[in-house]
Amino acid sequence: MNLIQINNVSKKFQNKIVLDDVSIDITIGITGLLGINGSGKSTLIKILAGLLNADSGECFFNNEKIIFNSSEWHKNIGYLPQSPGLYHRMNIYDFLDYMLLLSRWKNKSERENRINEIMERLNLIEYSNYSIGNLSGGTRQRVAIAQALIHNPQILFLDEPSNNLDSDERNRFHEYLLLKRSDSIIIYIGHIINEMFNFCSRLLIISGAQIKFNGTTLELINLAENYVKEIVVEKNHYESELKNCLKIITIKQDGSGLVKIHFDGRFSDTPGSKSVQADLEEAYKILLNSCELA
Repeated sequence: MNLIQINNVSKKFQNKIVLDDVSIDITIGITGLLGINGSGKSTLIKILAGLLNADSGECFFNNEKIIFNSSEWHKNIGYLPQSPGLYHRMNIYDFLDYMLLLSRWKNKSERENRINEIMERLNLIEYSNYSIGNLSGGTRQRVAIAQALIHNPQILFLDEPSNNLDSDERNRFHEYLLLKRSDSIIIYIGHIINEMFNFCSRLLIISGAQIKFNGTTLELINLAENYVKEIVVEKNHYESELKNCLKIITIKQDGSGLVKIHFDGRFSDTPGSKSVQADLEEAYKILLNSCELA
C-alpha cells in the first residue's frame, strides 16, 4: 500500500516557525489539508514536491527515504501550485504533449491517447488548439490541473485546485479525483470546506505550525457536538447587542429581516439560544477556536 511518512519536519522563514516538528502518515485516498492563511499548508506540499527544503526532518515513500530532486520522485508526483506557470503562447494540446515529453513518454500514440483522455475528463477538447494566453481564467485553471494529471502520477499535490472553476467544472474535476482515490495519494488544499465533505477521505488541519486534527470529516463534526448554538434575532438586535459579545461562527439572513446566528457556546451564551448540529465548516471553526482555548 502506498504510504508517505513525514517525520519531524520543521520549517522557519526568518523568525516565523511555519512547521514545527510535523509528523504524519498519508496513505491512499484524498486527504484535505486545511488551515488559515499562512498556517503552513502550501509550505508542506512544496516540501513534498521538492520545491522547498525542510530545515529538519525526513520524508519516506513506501519506507524508502525520498530523494526530492530525483527523476524517480518527479515521475511519481503531480503538483498544482496556487499560481501555476503556463506557456501562454502554446496551445493546450502542444503544451500537454510537451509535459509528457518532459516526463519521458516517448511513444507518440500513447501521448495522444493520454492527452485526449485528460482533455475529455476536464472538458477541454473544444479548446485543444487555443493558445493558453487567450483562454478564460477558469479554462486556464483546467489546463493547469491537466498538467498535474497528465503523466498519470501516483501522488497528487493540489493547492487550491478549484480556483476559478464554476460549479459544473468543480463537480467534473471532483468526480475524476474520486475515480483516482482508490489507487492514488491525493493531498488537496481547499477553501470551500463543506464541499470537501463529499470527496475527502480524511482531513488534516494545521494550526500553530502543527497538525491539530487528523481524521475523517465525520470525526471532525463529532468533535463539535454540543458546542454550536443558534439564536434567531432581528438584524438591529444583532448589530446593537450580540455582534461583539458572541464568538460567532456563521451568520445567515433571510428576506424577513431575521438573522440566524451560529456561535461557539463555550465562550459565551445568550437567552433564547439552542444547541444545533454543526456542519463541516462550523466544526472546522470550532476546532480552530479550541486551539485558542488550549
